[in-house]
Amino acid sequence: MSETPVPAPAPVLPPRLPTTLPFEAVAQRAQRQGCLKWGLVGCAGASVAVIVGLLFLMSNAKKLMDFAFDQMGDQIVAASAPDVTPAEKEEFRAAMKAFSEKAKNRTVTAQQVTAFQGRVRAAVADNRVTAEELRSLTAFLRDPPR
Repeated sequence: MSETPVPAPAPVLPPRLPTTLPFEAVAQRAQRQGCLKWGLVGCAGASVAVIVGLLFLMSNAKKLMDFAFDQMGDQIVAASAPDVTPAEKEEFRAAMKAFSEKAKNRTVTAQQVTAFQGRVRAAVADNRVTAEELRSLTAFLRDPPR
């Protein structure tokens, strides 16, 4: 009698463990995961710092605007040519203060403030403000174009 050979049972393999490519030690993998955690902590800390900074700017915006306008006015008066009279300087300072108050109260638009800054840059470009330039700036401050 001829018997057919019985096939051998398939070998039983152990369950597959997750592999990483390239093969790395468990300690290295744990160290890399720790780096990710500290990166997230750092990003969270940076975002908190940005939020605190923005809140500070929002709460002190009027003081900062006053400071910026004062600095701009001082720069213009300091660069005034000898032909500028003290009365013209005082008129400019008064107009600058009124314009600053209007800007704080938001009765002056951002475009008007930007236009004024452009005029100031043009007047101070040669490190000298003539009497005519100062009168022009004063007139702009009193009645800014819409």
